[in-house]
Amino acid sequence: MAPHIIASDNSDGIFNELPQDFIISKDKSYIVFNKEIEKSSNDDRSYRIIRLSNELEALIIHDAEADKAAASLDVNIGSYHDPDNLLGLAHYCEHLLFMGTEKYPKENDYSEFLNKHNGSYNAYTYTENTNYHFEVGHEHLEPALDRFAQFFISPLFNADCTDRELKAVDSEYKGYLQNDDWRLYQLQKFNSNPEHPLSKFSVGNLETLKELPTKEGIDTRDELIKWYEKYYSANLMKLCVLGSDPLEQLTEWVVEKFSDIKNKNVAPLIPVEIPLRKDVELSKQILAKPVKDNHTLAVYIPIPSLRENYKTKAAYYAAHLIGHEGTGSICSLLKKKGIVFLKL
Repeated sequence: MAPHIIASDNSDGIFNELPQDFIISKDKSYIVFNKEIEKSSNDDRSYRIIRLSNELEALIIHDAEADKAAASLDVNIGSYHDPDNLLGLAHYCEHLLFMGTEKYPKENDYSEFLNKHNGSYNAYTYTENTNYHFEVGHEHLEPALDRFAQFFISPLFNADCTDRELKAVDSEYKGYLQNDDWRLYQLQKFNSNPEHPLSKFSVGNLETLKELPTKEGIDTRDELIKWYEKYYSANLMKLCVLGSDPLEQLTEWVVEKFSDIKNKNVAPLIPVEIPLRKDVELSKQILAKPVKDNHTLAVYIPIPSLRENYKTKAAYYAAHLIGHEGTGSICSLLKKKGIVFLKL
C-alpha cells in the first residue's frame, strides 16, 4: 500500500531516472516505487521500496512478529577501487568507519549501544561492494539507525585509532595465511591477468597500508579521507531496514536519518571487460600444498559476464547440474570411477 502523504509532481526535477510507476511524497523528500512486490503466499510481512532525494534507494520491511530489527547498507565500492599505492584501502576504510562520528564521537558508542540492547554488527569488503549491517532488539531500532546512518554522513576516522585498526587489518591478513580456502583464492588472484583488478592484493596489511606509503611520503589517513569523500556517495548505496514498527514509521526514520548522505553523483563501476585469464593460461594446472589434510579439486571455466542476465540465475543452474549427486549425474559418474570422494 502506498503512503498516505503523497503527490505526483516532479516539476523541480529533484529525482533522476524515475521509474514508470511512482509516487512522490508531499514534501518531495522521497518517492515510492508504486509497483506491487511479489512475495510468497506464506509471507505476511509488508514491503515498500523508496528512493530518497539524494538517490539512495531503500527496501523497508514491516514484520509485526519480529523480536529483532535489522538494517544493512551496501555501497557499490570495493577493493577494485583501491589505489595501486594503497592496496587494501577499501578494507581499511570499512574498519575505521566505525570509530566515531561527529554526532556520536565516542569511539565505541555504536558497539556499546548494540551490545546493550541485544544486538550485534559486522561488515565486509568485497571486490565491487562493501556491506555494513546490524541487528538489535526491535524496540531500539530508531536510535540504532541514527548511529548507523552517521557513518555515511560524518565519520571522524579518528587519528587515535588509525594505527590500532591498521594492526587489526594486518592481524586479519595473518589469520588468513593458515586458511586453505583463502590461500587458494589468493592463488587464483595471483594467476589472474595482471591487468584485471582481481589480481590486486585486496585485504591489505602493514606493508601496503603503512610501511610502503610512509617511504613514499604518503599519509594513509589523509588519503583514506580523500578516498571516502570521493567514492562514498548516496547514489551508489542501497539500504534495507526490517522492523516491527509500521511501514509509515520505518519510512519516516529512513528519510529522516539517511537523507543527509551526500550524493556526489559517482558513476557506477563499469563492468570489467578485461579477460580474467590470458588464452595461453586457460589450460594451466596448479598444484598447491594445503595447511590442513584436505584434498580439493577446483576447476575454473571462463564464462561471459552474467551481470545483465542475473534474474535468470544461469550460473546457479549450471552449478546445480555439476554438483548434483543423484543417479545419472556427473558427480555420481566420477564417484563410480573413483575420481572423487565425498565426505559427509
